Amino acid sequence: MLTIKKSSIGILALGIAAATQGLAQDARPAGARSIEEIVVTATRREESAQTVPVSVNAFSNEMIVSRNVVQLGDLTRVAPGIRFVHQGGGGNMNVVMRGMSRIPIGNAPNAVINYFADVPISFAGSNIPAYDLGSIQVLKGPQGTLFGRNAVGGAVVITPQAPTHDFGGYIKGGIGNYDYNDIEGAVNIPLVENVAALRLAAKISRRDAYTKNMGVGRDQDDVHKNSFRASLLLDPTENLRNITVVDYLEVDEAGTGSVLTAALSGGLVRLPALAGLWDCSAAAVPCTGFNPDRDIDDALTQQKRWGPYKTTSEFDQMYKSELFGLSNKTEWDVGPVTIRNIFGYRETNVHTDLNTDGLSFAPNIITASSRIREVQMSDEIHVFGKALEDKLDYLVGAFWIEEKPDGKNGSIFPVASPVVPWVHSYPEKTNKAAFAQVGYQLLDSLKFNAGYRYNKTDQELCSASVGLTNIQTDPEPLIGERACASVGTTIKADESAKTWNIGLDWQVNDSVFAYVTSRKGYREGGLNAPAFNTPASLILAPYQSYEPETLQDVEIGLKTDFMLGDMPVRFNIAAYRGKYENVVVSYNTSAVVPATDPGSPLSSSLGINSGKRIHSGFETELVLQPTDTLTITNTAAFFDLDIKEDGAPPIAGLASSSSAAASPEWATSLAVRWVLPVQPANGELVFNADYYWQDTYFIGTAEMPSYDLANMRLDWNRIGNTGINLGFFVRNVLDDDSPYAASATSDSLGIYTLSFMEPRMWGLEVRYDFGQ
Repeated sequence: MLTIKKSSIGILALGIAAATQGLAQDARPAGARSIEEIVVTATRREESAQTVPVSVNAFSNEMIVSRNVVQLGDLTRVAPGIRFVHQGGGGNMNVVMRGMSRIPIGNAPNAVINYFADVPISFAGSNIPAYDLGSIQVLKGPQGTLFGRNAVGGAVVITPQAPTHDFGGYIKGGIGNYDYNDIEGAVNIPLVENVAALRLAAKISRRDAYTKNMGVGRDQDDVHKNSFRASLLLDPTENLRNITVVDYLEVDEAGTGSVLTAALSGGLVRLPALAGLWDCSAAAVPCTGFNPDRDIDDALTQQKRWGPYKTTSEFDQMYKSELFGLSNKTEWDVGPVTIRNIFGYRETNVHTDLNTDGLSFAPNIITASSRIREVQMSDEIHVFGKALEDKLDYLVGAFWIEEKPDGKNGSIFPVASPVVPWVHSYPEKTNKAAFAQVGYQLLDSLKFNAGYRYNKTDQELCSASVGLTNIQTDPEPLIGERACASVGTTIKADESAKTWNIGLDWQVNDSVFAYVTSRKGYREGGLNAPAFNTPASLILAPYQSYEPETLQDVEIGLKTDFMLGDMPVRFNIAAYRGKYENVVVSYNTSAVVPATDPGSPLSSSLGINSGKRIHSGFETELVLQPTDTLTITNTAAFFDLDIKEDGAPPIAGLASSSSAAASPEWATSLAVRWVLPVQPANGELVFNADYYWQDTYFIGTAEMPSYDLANMRLDWNRIGNTGINLGFFVRNVLDDDSPYAASATSDSLGIYTLSFMEPRMWGLEVRYDFGQ
């Protein structure tokens, strides 16, 4: 680990030294090679990534394919400083950026907003497949004066390939180990010459599970996804353009495996009143399940013999989801201004039954089931343009989004009991905002930027805990929203916030761009369910809701493109420091309110505003192109957390999930792309390899070990001057079996269960490009 840190610091020093030379360089020699320019929309206009005042990692379609990014979670290893961690079966992505993440409770708001086709997508089912994409952009730091949805941590903008007026497309098939089978394709169809075009794309993926279930039900960590997309382009005139995108995803998998890794000396599982549930030698009644002669410690011993790719369960675990989305973006250039409207509609249906404890004891220690059925509608409008002889550019916008139930919703979280009540939960949230940003050219090379946002959020939640259910044997008893209104309790919260940014851009010369910006971002508060009105839960009543968080930061950035001799070099660095206040932390309540009590909080946890922190760090990108055929890219991220206040409530038995950093202190990646100097059958051989390493970090109270991950890919393109391409890939070349996510990491519960990286995967792909 020390060697890796020294290497990262050395690369940083090399980049800064090289960039210093770039400061004195005024122009690139005529005819000199250059590193590919990537166009981004971080400012809601198309601009070079090298001249936008924000830390951004951008990936073109070619980069996405060559780096083996097949789903959203794969961005962790190609964009250090951001970490994608599953919650709830592997289909839901908690995006962690600069130490900020989503608390794992109900409909808690995200720290980082994911956009697909310019529409924000919800947390549930958000690990969408990455295929036929135009680009992915990772924007770091608070967003709000240019994007519709407020985000305290950052944004991930996923843009599908847009239709064109030329016929063409591709079809690709893949096979590999673990019986991997994949077929993917797209076709671009001109409908009316230079007026209308349609693009259809689809992907079907299958792969056997890599975590063997020694108990009841299917093996876990499998792949079974069907996805489809249709995009319609209408551009009847030069100043009017409309794109409609319809997407659909269906998932039917066993979900992520949970592997028992620790049985702590304290916690719920050691309480004398409960120990007999799992210590079969001391039980008053005969035990069933894992083994009548073993207790929790013996189960851990057995699990260690099995290793990380075996687990056990007392029921058939599952993760199912069905997602439907529609977005419509219209841009109308009416002379001095452009009007843009983005309408979005999304339906989400997610069904999970997870064996969180990684055991097959009966009764269980802890399991988790949920039913999420929601619909989201949104609309975002922009008016933007230039004025004052093009010295002033501006954008004025408004945003509205409504999220509400679309069927029976609820969850059940049995802790130390075979029967507990379902929490029937029906949240509704409306977010409205108005925002504006201006940029004024003070000098030819100096620009002033300022933005402002007003945001109002209204939310309510009807919840009820009705009856006791054994998740393994009883049918789902969810009662529906109308019934909840008659037997449950509705809680409400309204809030408003004002946020801003202010900054300066300095185009030092053709090779160097610098900026400084200060921003205030916020994340809305939330509601803890159900209503805390039973005798046991009244102590939690002051925490029925939690207030918004705020982050005020300063970021300084330098982006450079220059030559070292005849070698093109790109070096970018962004350093930041932010004051993070009213931080929401999840607290485990299993030792405060029994899980069988109707007032027990959803997932036996609740969010509470707890303290102040200082977040600081930096991110770098270094690109070297020694020859026309060789490109070397290094990225690195450093994060530091300083806890100034930690305001834990004075409630006996209430346990904090963690106040430690959710982001690793260090993370770095190294990627090599080499076009080989041989051309068999007149084709092009391209070798891609990437290596990722990250330092230790925390999930809950569990310290996750550092790990490294290596991948490689060899492509033989345009064989025989045709559209035939062959690709061979290996993911996790080193066969690292480190944990990357957690199901349960609570000291108060007394067990840790983790999920482990997929073992070495290899595959062969055949692709045929046609048309165009």
